[in-house]
Amino acid sequence: MIMKKLSLMILALVLGTTAFGQKFVPTINGNSVISYTFTQNDGQPIPLTLTITSLGAPTKMDWSIDGYGNGSYEMSAKALESGKGMSIATPQPDILTKLPDYKTVACISKEAFNNLVKTQAFEYDDLKYSVTKTDVSLMLNDKPLDVFHAVATNGKGELWILNNPDFPLICKTKDNAQGVDLNLVSVK
Repeated sequence: MIMKKLSLMILALVLGTTAFGQKFVPTINGNSVISYTFTQNDGQPIPLTLTITSLGAPTKMDWSIDGYGNGSYEMSAKALESGKGMSIATPQPDILTKLPDYKTVACISKEAFNNLVKTQAFEYDDLKYSVTKTDVSLMLNDKPLDVFHAVATNGKGELWILNNPDFPLICKTKDNAQGVDLNLVSVK
């Protein structure tokens, strides 16, 4: 009887440790609300909320920036599949911003993600990135996110990309060449 209890306690401890060590991948779907802070060159963090209203052909997102306004993005299925760059410029309020087929918003394309996984490198916005190991964990809801950390080969820019082949969300940028950095706050 004591052996059985001891075995059950050891099994519970092992399973608990395994669950604790797993990294978190939040679900991104057609009603997800993604909150960021974005920081421009002046260093002032500004709240940005993206609400995905549809995923697919096309992907539509409503955006809201405190103190600035609201609007919408439309990203084509082709952009999500094989886009080569990200739109990070501040959009105009009260309009639908239709992105060209080669631009994504808040994510990299599935093709870039596949390259990242297969070769540990990819190109985006005419910059080459290589996946690197980092000791820094990105946390969301007190859980470590399952992300890839990529550094531009010219040393100017870093990306943390969610390990999600369906929607490779950009969780964080640092020293972005476009002058705006993002930091993921929540996904609901």
